[in-house]
Amino acid sequence: MPQPFNNAVMTNAGAALLTRAQAGEIKIQFTRIATGNGSYTADEKTLARLQQATKLKSLKNSYPLSDIDVFSDHSVKVTALITNQDPVSKKTLVSAGYYINEMGLYAKPQGAADSQEVLYSIVVTAGTNGDFMPPYNGYNPAQITQDYFATVNNSAQVTINTAGAALLAEDANKLRDDSTHMKCKLGIDNGLIYVQAISE
Repeated sequence: MPQPFNNAVMTNAGAALLTRAQAGEIKIQFTRIATGNGSYTADEKTLARLQQATKLKSLKNSYPLSDIDVFSDHSVKVTALITNQDPVSKKTLVSAGYYINEMGLYAKPQGAADSQEVLYSIVVTAGTNGDFMPPYNGYNPAQITQDYFATVNNSAQVTINTAGAALLAEDANKLRDDSTHMKCKLGIDNGLIYVQAISE
């Protein structure tokens, strides 16, 4: 049974990035979702403490984003395949199992160097431990299609880095359908899928 997580919290670094995007200075590029097994006390799970986070406490794996979707006027949904074996390269990603107690969404200004990447948002498990990610057994990979909701401004253009990502069939269909039924602009620019919400 999936273990619940608390609400995602935008970090101070993420808020600063969003402010720059709202001012028209940059476009936000979401780069990856990371998982970790860091343990958090009740005090560390408070809004104020999580807003100060700059990295996961105990990062284990990073996953490329496969899809982005307009969720509301002020938020987008990004999707990644959390797995113990890379579906593209077939490389083992998890050799020692761990509990997914924390996840982070990373972002940077579009076109900026990787060194400018920041922890945009963080979410931690509501209980003591999250779902268990087993080690890859050589036969059947464990896979979780993870949706992550991020706050953006309805006029801010955001992109995702899809390099190395396995595009899920249902995400590809949604991406096509959303361009028809939602008030947004979709396209591909230099290998990046981008979405721009269009205000009325």
